[in-house]
Amino acid sequence: MSHLKERTEKICLNCGTEVAGRFCQQCGQENVEVKESFIQLIKHFIEDITHFDGKLWKTLKLLLFKPGSLTHLYIQGKRASYIHPIRMYIFVSAVFFLFMFTADVPDKPAAFDNNKTSQKELVTGFNEGFNLELENDTKKFKTIKEYEAAQKKLPESKRDSWLDAVVKKKGIELNEKYEGDNLKIAKALIEEFEHNFSRMLYLSLPLFAFFLWVLYRRNKNHYFVDHLIFSIHLYCAYFIILFAVQLVNLFTHFVFGKVFAIFSFFSLIVQFFYLYKSLRNHFNQSRKKTLLKFFILNILTVFLMAVLMIVFFMFSLFNI
Repeated sequence: MSHLKERTEKICLNCGTEVAGRFCQQCGQENVEVKESFIQLIKHFIEDITHFDGKLWKTLKLLLFKPGSLTHLYIQGKRASYIHPIRMYIFVSAVFFLFMFTADVPDKPAAFDNNKTSQKELVTGFNEGFNLELENDTKKFKTIKEYEAAQKKLPESKRDSWLDAVVKKKGIELNEKYEGDNLKIAKALIEEFEHNFSRMLYLSLPLFAFFLWVLYRRNKNHYFVDHLIFSIHLYCAYFIILFAVQLVNLFTHFVFGKVFAIFSFFSLIVQFFYLYKSLRNHFNQSRKKTLLKFFILNILTVFLMAVLMIVFFMFSLFNI
């Protein structure tokens, strides 16, 4: 509630309903004077920030130190004291991706500096790993029209398959666009993939929730939406853990001149432990059942992320 003066008129300025008290019973808007002084505007802003800040820290404390409890409380209906899952995911993921892809963190792809060895290694991996054949058939032709003309001269049995033709045409297009500079192609591809990475995680979230629904389908007390909320809270926790590790890596990089792999390894252990505890606390099954479903869920997740990585890599490739 604001500290603005209540209006003498009892008609809501937002929806036109006759107001019985300070707040409109129809839309919830406070029936106060619309003109604010500069001091009141600043005060209102501070109140909103501190209110959000209070809920934020309370939510994060429960999320990080009592895995699974936040989801459990939300499903039970205890929601006013905590940030809504969607709002929290948007806030946490926005901070996470903004930092991960803009901050000069040491383990971010750093092959685009002045280190020629790193550049060479990146280009070699790019060519060998993704089989774009940039040094072979695609460089025989300067344009796609030349390639198509050459294909038409061949017997149908010796022409490239549809998939080979698509890949080679893309290779010719990239060579033409980036003047045959493999480093520029690799840089553009990584930047495009980074841009699509958040979308990949958005897509993976409901699929991860589906895996949970399959594993816990016998539990009639949990619907798909409940599993989706659990997944959102889990993703938020992972973002925060990775964010903290990146901060530590950044600090050690500037202070000691190197990154200690132990922190990344420790974060991986923490994430596995967090998932297990979340499953155990939220679904309240035995350790034996929880461990079994924990391993199955991890296998499914690895397979899912591998498929999505390939799909989004190809999507990124054909968008540069």
